[in-house]
Amino acid sequence: MIPKIKRIRLKGKALKKLCEEVYRRDDCLCVNCNSFVEPGVKPHHEPLKSQGGQDRLEDMAMLCNKCHYLRHNSAEGVEMGKRVKAYLAKKYNGE
Repeated sequence: MIPKIKRIRLKGKALKKLCEEVYRRDDCLCVNCNSFVEPGVKPHHEPLKSQGGQDRLEDMAMLCNKCHYLRHNSAEGVEMGKRVKAYLAKKYNGE
């Protein structure tokens, strides 16, 4: 039998605090195009939540609304995902 992996899913105040922390860490800028991101925009999960992304700093990055849409709905989204993963790896693994 394969053991079920417990994923981190936050809600309420804990999720709001995490989103604010991601926003500050990324200096209020989209990690893809470097444009300003309005306060209150939810961070992007990389890997995607459907692929095991969790509610933790190491899996979240700020994307502007345009880049977030493109990441999920365009052919260039795959390359954008690789850039976001590289950004997060550099932040947390020193790569």
